[in-house]
Amino acid sequence: MAGGPKQQNATRVSESRIDSAVEATFPASDPPAIGGATRVGENPAERDDRHNRVRHRAYQLWEQAGAPDGHTDEYWHRAEADTAEARRGASSVGNDQK
Repeated sequence: MAGGPKQQNATRVSESRIDSAVEATFPASDPPAIGGATRVGENPAERDDRHNRVRHRAYQLWEQAGAPDGHTDEYWHRAEADTAEARRGASSVGNDQK
């Protein structure tokens, strides 16, 4: 066996110290996020509204291009970028007025 009782005991003590140190760094009610930043999701109504705005804008772009076959993803991505930019612009205008 590679590692006798002394080594196993030392490992348990080391793990216990690590656990104690980690627990002391944050309150129990606020554990650290695992796997990246915590993201607050949109509520379903906001998600549906955003989806409808993107869908409408993608259709406008497609019509302006002459309603060609294919490239639907390209119009969708452009519409997502347009609506995100418009939303950022609207939120910055709202912040300027406060």
